This record gives sequence, structure tokens and C-alpha cells, in this order.
Amino acid sequence: MNPREDLLRRLLDALHDLPDDERLVPMSRAHQRHPSATTSGDRTALADLFADRVKYYGGLVYHLIEPDVPEMVRDILAVRGVRSVVAPQGLPESWLRAWASDEGHRVIDDSPFLPQDELSGADAVLTTCAAAVADAGIIVLDGSAGQGRRAPTLAPDCHLCVVRIDQIGASLPEVIDRLDHRRPITWFGGPSTDAESASSSDSSAPRQLIVLIVDPVI
Repeated sequence: MNPREDLLRRLLDALHDLPDDERLVPMSRAHQRHPSATTSGDRTALADLFADRVKYYGGLVYHLIEPDVPEMVRDILAVRGVRSVVAPQGLPESWLRAWASDEGHRVIDDSPFLPQDELSGADAVLTTCAAAVADAGIIVLDGSAGQGRRAPTLAPDCHLCVVRIDQIGASLPEVIDRLDHRRPITWFGGPSTDAESASSSDSSAPRQLIVLIVDPVI
């Protein structure tokens, strides 16, 4: 079983009890899964497990504290020779400021009207996320601030994703309960695209996923 098949299997195992159609099924709070309070040690263990899974699927992982995000983003993009980065609306401007200050570097503001050729020509995209799943190495986007549309997360060859340590859940069922299912949900892991596009004919060259696991300063 290859990594993509394993990812699909994990998703199907977690979603097997959902209806076949696309209706939203009301669920009372009494029936939702409520994990016990997470300690700092638990969060660290989940972050380590998540990092191991992402690496297994071919992604790169860095652990850092929040104030170091701009410097780390600049260093990663510089090493990869990135010249243009797509930035979704709501992404903290400070994260790309240091990198963008160098001559020849361009930040592309994403919008629904961004031409496809300009989007496809970008070297990388930088996003936040809605949640992450430790035991499956999966990241979830829902299109909210800092995450943008689905298209920019698929077009560039490199996706740099910032994951806060408190966004990492232990398993798919736990993370599913956290999500707002009225939003457009995208699941993905490793260097390939999300599970929805796993069989798409246009998913050709491998893409690089780089994950920054961020721990806030206490």
C-alpha cells in the first residue's frame, strides 16, 4: 500500500458512518466526541507524531516558536530559490515581509480573479490551516483567513503551511468534530494533493509540502 492509498484508507475509515449523500446531519453536543483536556506534554507528543507522519509521506517539517516564523519563511524560500509566493487574504503580512524585501521577490495576493496562468506560474504558496491530524499526517484547510481558495494550494510546486501546535488533533474523528462543515474542506498530506484529487489526471509532478509547526510563546 503506497502513502496515497494509506491516506485514502484512513479517511474512509473515519467517515464510514456518514450518509452517502451530501446532507448536513445535525448532531447534538451530547453525541460529539469530547477529548479530555490536553496538557503541554500531550501537545508535544501529538506534534512529534504528526511530524513523523508528514515526513513519512515525503513532507518536510520544522519546529519553531511563533516570533521566528518570518525568518524561517525567508530562509526556506531563499534556499529553494523561490521568486514568487501566493499569499491568501488574511495571512499575516509580517510572515513574508523579510523575504519580500529582497530584490526580485514578489508576493502575489490571491483573489478569485487571479488569472490561472499567473497562479500556475507562482513558485510557492504560504498558508495557515484549520486543523491537522496527528496519526494520519493530514492537514485540513477550510478557506478561512490565511488559507485562501483551494486552487492556489494545488497549483504552485511548493506549499509552505503553518500549523499551530494547538490545531493538531490526535485522530480524524476528533478533528472532524472541530470543523465547520458548512465551509469548503480540503484534506491533504505529504507532497501530493488532497484526497479529492488523488485520481485527477492533472496531478503530475510531485509537489513539496513544507510544514512549520508553531508553538506560541508562553
